[in-house]
Amino acid sequence: MNASKALYLYGGIAAVVGSVAGMIGNLIHPVTPMNDPEGVAHVIAHSDSWFGIHFGIVIGISLMLGGLVALSRSISDGPAGALSHLGLFAATVGVTVGLILVTLDGVAARQLAEQWAVAPADQKPVALQVMLANETVNFALVSLLTSPSLGSPTSYLDSLSRLATSIQSGWAGSPWPQAPDQSLPR
Repeated sequence: MNASKALYLYGGIAAVVGSVAGMIGNLIHPVTPMNDPEGVAHVIAHSDSWFGIHFGIVIGISLMLGGLVALSRSISDGPAGALSHLGLFAATVGVTVGLILVTLDGVAARQLAEQWAVAPADQKPVALQVMLANETVNFALVSLLTSPSLGSPTSYLDSLSRLATSIQSGWAGSPWPQAPDQSLPR
């Protein structure tokens, strides 16, 4: 197997395994209560699987980026290739923000919540505010990745890359190949 085929094979495997790992991590992530700061701190501090779940999500995100590297390398010519390289850059930025976010949530929030849980009664309000400051930073980072007003540069570049590929190959419209007219029954 040549190097390109190996890259595509392992990149495809990484994309699928990473997506499944990220999905499972998010599905089993403990639910934190809304509008209940002490409840949030309690859930984080007393979850035995908090770090492991976030570590799984970090692995998943990293593997998905590996899949995107392989996808970008598979599209190398013309405008589609240029857009796929820009898309990979945007994805790398997004993954970097995502990894920071998951690390803050999985490691920093856990340590801060544990400190809140063992703090003396007179120090609990301050410990809770420190933990909530970390949560505020998390929400700010999430807004970078999910805000409709900001859009997703990766999605925009993916769409442009598909359009450029379709124009380059001689058919426009659907991103999926269509049968030629002569193959349709008359």
